[in-house]
Amino acid sequence: MRLTGPDLRPLQRWARATSRHVLQLPRQIAARTGAPTTREDLTLPSTAGYLLHARWVRSANGGPAPALVVSPAIHQGRAGLDSLLSPVTADELARLGYQVLVFDPAGRGDSWGEDDFGGPEHADDVRVMVRHALAREDVPWVGVLSLSLGVCAAVAALATWPEELRVRWLVDWEGPSDRAIITSGGTRMSPAMGHTLEDDAYWHPREPTRHLTALRCGYWRLQGLPDHAQPEELRHATRMLHAAAAGRAAHTLPWFALNDHPRDETPTRPAWLPGGTLAAHRAITRTLRALRDAR
Repeated sequence: MRLTGPDLRPLQRWARATSRHVLQLPRQIAARTGAPTTREDLTLPSTAGYLLHARWVRSANGGPAPALVVSPAIHQGRAGLDSLLSPVTADELARLGYQVLVFDPAGRGDSWGEDDFGGPEHADDVRVMVRHALAREDVPWVGVLSLSLGVCAAVAALATWPEELRVRWLVDWEGPSDRAIITSGGTRMSPAMGHTLEDDAYWHPREPTRHLTALRCGYWRLQGLPDHAQPEELRHATRMLHAAAAGRAAHTLPWFALNDHPRDETPTRPAWLPGGTLAAHRAITRTLRALRDAR
């Protein structure tokens, strides 16, 4: 005989939703009471001639400040950086002391073109944003933050960036490393667009491990357990770390770091960050604050 009882699933869903709301309260309060920010909407042409819609967000106090270009996660653009569902918002980044440039990559939001899923078109979009930030007289230097799949475009863009330009570092939050990792999430990850794993022409530009060794700015990987997109996956973090170590050994990559480990350390047993949006928020803001103040 099988015993049955009340269906507790609605209660469980309510409890999860309530806990997420409670955990986000500090961010919600800060969003309402934090220092004011200003926004400037921009339209910038890509190399291919697409019009890219972007937004410049900064402290209302003004004054020179470093710029932070955000390479967004899959299917995201400017709107994603306004939501507390994202580990950080554009306003939160601006309150850290950055002038923040967020944008709709080609094919997303209001930008022209078709979604390139981190391929050459999106890498060009990142370079367009960095060039715009560097051209502003009140920007002494630029850093880049990539969120999830945004690392594909960010690494490809910066690996071919001239060394003399002022891109100091790339902070990578839980980005995939290669085609095997990108496609291992099943239907949740759509960048394959019908291409098989043997299609090297398609995948090569989208694999950060292929290009990370040529990066000429610092690289800091932030990785929690569980991962935000593939809960049991950590191979992408170790593969990126080994690629960064190879770049450091070749004297191209200036430095690299994983989570709270010392720079240039390749730990055999990495200390992973806690999982979840709130922990990711804390790690990203702590890291960007440290990099802002570094000499």
